Amino acid sequence: MTTDQPPAGPPPATDPAPAPVVHADRLTVAYGTFTAVRDVSFRIRPGEVFGLIGPNGAGKTSVVEAVGGLRPVRGGTVTVCGHDPRRDRAAVTRLLGMQLQESQFPSRARVGELCDLYEAVYRTPGAAAALLETFGLADRRSSLITDLSGGMRQRLALALAQIGDVRLVVLDELTTGLDPHQRRETWRSVLDLAARGVAVLLTSHAMDEVEALCGRVGVLRAGELVALDTPAKLTEAHGGPSTFLVELGGPGPGRAAGIEERLAGLGLTLLPGAPDRLEFAGSYPADYDRIVGLLARAGLPASAVSRRTPGFEDAYLRLVGAAAVKEGA
Repeated sequence: MTTDQPPAGPPPATDPAPAPVVHADRLTVAYGTFTAVRDVSFRIRPGEVFGLIGPNGAGKTSVVEAVGGLRPVRGGTVTVCGHDPRRDRAAVTRLLGMQLQESQFPSRARVGELCDLYEAVYRTPGAAAALLETFGLADRRSSLITDLSGGMRQRLALALAQIGDVRLVVLDELTTGLDPHQRRETWRSVLDLAARGVAVLLTSHAMDEVEALCGRVGVLRAGELVALDTPAKLTEAHGGPSTFLVELGGPGPGRAAGIEERLAGLGLTLLPGAPDRLEFAGSYPADYDRIVGLLARAGLPASAVSRRTPGFEDAYLRLVGAAAVKEGA
């Protein structure tokens, strides 16, 4: 049987994945004989908010400074849109906006003067007006930097970091000094940046912020990248077991005889707790159902047991726990 259909050709070509905005390959940063960052590799795609987290001293600032061309690398490579941040500094400057944890501005400069300077550098006259409005600084153009509060200076740094046709914005401790409303508005601004295709490199100690904003997260511990994945997958892999809290109540007729021994007989891991409650680590829903069933047979209501599911912060603490304990010793 013949048909009038032409023979099938090759499948249509698909667009290649976009080149990464940031590509770190075995990045190593050292200060004299001390190696602050060792063999760290990651990529940040256009429109991605990438989080870099870890305890103090883990190497976050060293990575950020290497990406921004502020710190030489001892080994490996890092590029921004294919450019070396130090060798091709002029090109990278026009592609990169940075908001550092402690941004330093000339103390006698005025907000408007800084905006004019950034607009001139990035060749975008008038670009600051909308950003100042977004961050609640529209009425501060004539203010001296010394007259701004710490939170205002932080918001100004974030606004200036977005002036121009930047491809990458680096945000170091994004919302330090901001009140809850300003914090949420700032989050919205970051997500708007990503929606426009701008890549964002974010460091933060606020795990709720990281979880809310970041598509992927790299976890640094003692200068090494120990995990890299989405917040959800990191939580699933490293968050630990669920915990079940059983309220026993005080001694008396309302307390089932021998309930502690019967619960212990389930073979679950008992966690330290108060004498009027027992806390176990286990899996959900299987172990939860076993506890509820035992309580029901003892005449106790299911409401006597509550469940806590591990979150992203739990995963983070387990991933960096050894380093955190060592630092606190």
